[in-house]
Amino acid sequence: MSSKTATRPPDTRAARRRVSLTDRIALRIGMSLIIWSRRTRQVRPVIDHETRLQLDRERQQRENDWLTRGAALLMWR
Repeated sequence: MSSKTATRPPDTRAARRRVSLTDRIALRIGMSLIIWSRRTRQVRPVIDHETRLQLDRERQQRENDWLTRGAALLMWR
């Protein structure tokens, strides 16, 4: 179902709101921190074998649940 807002392109003549200086500074600092944190973290945390097995079991259980739900949905149709 379509509506006017879905089919009409956005209004480009609308007044553009200026971004405040504090918002621009905060955005720049935030992006710098994100980039810095990604560049400085070189060593990945060590996950022991038991935790790895538990995470794999949980992932497998989630996948099985989704497959079961998908099959039940197909049967329901």
